[in-house]
Amino acid sequence: MHFLLGFLLGYYTRNKPLLAATLTIIALLCFIVLPAIALSGLYLSVRRERLSRPPQTRIPPLVGLDYKTAETTLHNSKLNIRVLAHRYDPPTEPGKILFQTPQAGESVDCGTVVGITLSKESPYNEGPLLIPSSSYRRRGSNR
Repeated sequence: MHFLLGFLLGYYTRNKPLLAATLTIIALLCFIVLPAIALSGLYLSVRRERLSRPPQTRIPPLVGLDYKTAETTLHNSKLNIRVLAHRYDPPTEPGKILFQTPQAGESVDCGTVVGITLSKESPYNEGPLLIPSSSYRRRGSNR
């Protein structure tokens, strides 16, 4: 650019204003007008592509909520819910959400399914272990 300005100034000082004006117009077309047209086309293309995308929403935090509350929260955010697994977790009461995917705060398309892992009761909490009386008597009779 400096070279071009020096070149134009040289022609202008040599009393060739017509040539200097012609070169100035060519420089304006090449360095200002053509890039502006190209950038305008790029802007319109990016804008059109962004408008064609489906609407997006952020994933709300669900960990620690029960299933019904999480379902309502996701429905309000235009998202769907799916239980992926049930897992026993001692410090968490049964029916609470332990994990979610995608994570809270991520941007996703509306209608995306959010997978959750629910806590369940202890597998050992099914009641007392009962031994049939007939097998107990058999053991006792062998003595």
